Amino acid sequence: MIRPWVSCLVSLAFVACARAAPAGPAVVPGLAVRLGQTRWPDTIVFQRSINRAGHDSSAGTRTVVLRVIDALLEVEQRFPGGGGEIVDTAVADLRTLHAVAHRSHQPKRVMRFTFDGNDAAGTVASLGAAGDSVAQVHQPIGGPIFDSNVIDLIVASLPLRQGFTAELPFFIYERGGRVSMPVAVRERATVAFSRLGQREVWVVTVGVPGAPATVWVDTQTHAVLRVRYDISARAMSFTDGRVTPLPG
Repeated sequence: MIRPWVSCLVSLAFVACARAAPAGPAVVPGLAVRLGQTRWPDTIVFQRSINRAGHDSSAGTRTVVLRVIDALLEVEQRFPGGGGEIVDTAVADLRTLHAVAHRSHQPKRVMRFTFDGNDAAGTVASLGAAGDSVAQVHQPIGGPIFDSNVIDLIVASLPLRQGFTAELPFFIYERGGRVSMPVAVRERATVAFSRLGQREVWVVTVGVPGAPATVWVDTQTHAVLRVRYDISARAMSFTDGRVTPLPG
């Protein structure tokens, strides 16, 4: 069992490590990223729905809390999964959004990683009735990288325009570390959103392996209004639609 006081110490070490990380170069040379209009801290709520065989059902909410700590951006997300609640926290450099650290608390495992230079290092603890097991992780990432847990935020921070395309590296532990994904603006369109009304958006596709994503980004505020992942192997998709009012 992972004792509460141990968990607390690990959390403090995680924050200290993240704060100590120096600012690094751009993840993709020549490609600047910029966060949209927001306040610090900021809390954004998305309504999640799941589509199976053409039938939609509500699946709770995804809550995203953004904080700035010593020139670092911390993004904490809470959403249903694995028979309980998943809490993912990504820490990135505020200027370049390159990944600095990541932790994930899931019903059946806890993952912690730090990203330093060309490597990702950390632990994956599997939680079970028979006892906990902890595996040490060391994966090559080949330089600065984005955290795949904040794909929609990264997309919204890109210099989107008609015809925009890019190849971005994201970290996915389950796929061995560095995963290159194509990102492309599909169109600029006016779309009606149930909570936000009609908004002009960039519709952006991301080639996530096994779960290609589509992200709707507001052209004025650069806020993520909707994101959908299509999981063909499970004949399903899930969509997060923003319910929090836009700033301004």
